[in-house]
Amino acid sequence: MIIFGLSASRKEAKKIHLFLNSQNGFCVNYESDLQNISWNNSENIVINRVHALEKKIYNNTSKMKNNFRVVGDTGFYLLPYLELLINNFPYIKFIYTKKSKQNTYDDIISDIKTDYSTLYRLLFFKKKYKNHWIEHNGKKWEQDYILDKCYPKFKIDKLEDSIYKYMDYYDRNTKRISRKYPKNLKIFYSDEISSNYGKNKVLSFIGVN
Repeated sequence: MIIFGLSASRKEAKKIHLFLNSQNGFCVNYESDLQNISWNNSENIVINRVHALEKKIYNNTSKMKNNFRVVGDTGFYLLPYLELLINNFPYIKFIYTKKSKQNTYDDIISDIKTDYSTLYRLLFFKKKYKNHWIEHNGKKWEQDYILDKCYPKFKIDKLEDSIYKYMDYYDRNTKRISRKYPKNLKIFYSDEISSNYGKNKVLSFIGVN
């Protein structure tokens, strides 16, 4: 079985990763393709990721190297490729966890805040925040050449507005895809995976409970 976890927040995606890897027989990676993948035009990368996971579980089954039966990956950047993966590998499962809008915003703003002190920013012209959702030249926000390419871009001027636009876009599209492919993508609330009841719901959806 191959499972992918995703969320609009990297912090939440990490939580999914930790939750899945805490289950017996699960071997799930985190943001394996971050260095190379982009929000657009990375179809070959995600297809190759599935082939690599298929090979991993096949080798495990045939050689009995490790005691795992579910492999996968987690990453916020998977959203634009969900339908491509479902249509090519209809057995794949995706779990998406969400929080309230405010909590998701808090996660994201914490993630994009730089670690530079005020004095350091003034001396070296560094910025307080990154902004992955607007095309910019680095004068107003700090650039991140790895992460910037992994997010959609919007024609908005304010950081706060760009984050809310991204959150709405993510939520809207996961809902749409879950309605279209209910056997492949299921939406859970973040606190569900912290309970035994929620854990059983997730494992039941994956098909290993």
